[in-house]
Formats: sequence, C-alpha cells, structure tokens
Amino acid sequence: MPPRYISTQTGHSLAELCVVLCLLGVAAALAAPSVGQWLWRSKVENAARDWAADLQSARLQALRTGQALQLKKLTGCASLLPMGDWRCGWEVATPDSKQPASLRHTLNGELSVLLFPANDLLPVNAQGEPVAGGLRLQITPRASNLPVAVSVCMNTVGRLRFVKSTSCT
Repeated sequence: MPPRYISTQTGHSLAELCVVLCLLGVAAALAAPSVGQWLWRSKVENAARDWAADLQSARLQALRTGQALQLKKLTGCASLLPMGDWRCGWEVATPDSKQPASLRHTLNGELSVLLFPANDLLPVNAQGEPVAGGLRLQITPRASNLPVAVSVCMNTVGRLRFVKSTSCT
C-alpha cells in the first residue's frame, strides 16, 4: 500500500487579510491628496501648453497665408465674463469673422484663465507677429485652493516662456 500524504491547506486567515486591507486603505488615504494635486497640476500645465501651441499655430498660419489673425476668447460657457477671463476657451479666427475659426479649444470652466493686461483677443499680424507684447496668461484651478499655478509670459517681441507661478518674475 502506497504511503498516504496528508494535504495541508495553504492560504491566509481572515484576520491577515483584514490587516492587509487596512494597511492598503491607510496608504491610499495618505496618497490621495498628492494624487489630487498632481491631477490639477496636469490640467493647468496642459491648458498653458495648449494656449501657447494655439498662439504659435496662429502665428504660423498668418505667416503662411499672409492674412492677419487673432486668438480670442470664447464666450459660450458663461455669459458676461469680465474682460480678460478666458475660462471658456479660445479660438483662432480672422478679424472680420467671415471665415469659421481654424482652431478652437474649449474649456469647461474649472480653470481660471486670466490674461493680463485684460483683453479678449490677441491680434497676430500678417507677418506672424503678435501685435501686443508684454502679456501674461495666468492659469490656476478655480474651485481649489491648491498652490498650483502656471503663467505663460510673452515679452514685447512675442517670445513665450512658462513660469510655475502667478507672476512672470
């Protein structure tokens, strides 16, 4: 008769499983604030990059076609926004608005997007140069008090730089 092997069960007890789940819950609770801040920082940085890319596209399109364009704010998400508040988004269009916008970037209003000095459009001449210089676009979360901010600073000749602050200095 062959020897009989005793089967031993392997696994974990319910108490061990509960301890592991509690430790995972504590780790998740500690990581949640930094993940939330990372998500807001990502939204702010993406909006800043999108605005700068659309401005650069307007400059290239104006240079290629030889016609003046403008980057202007959208007014669709909230009525009677104050001048310089671009939280709805922006579009690249001709000054006479006879042609449809070539680029449109819509935001859902959860970010504060402010242009300083306050203006609702940024003209680009037919040579691809921004007519206004010395601008600052400040992007921060609207509903959150997180210290997340990005400014897109444009000097007088149209060069852009990104600063992780609410000012360009």
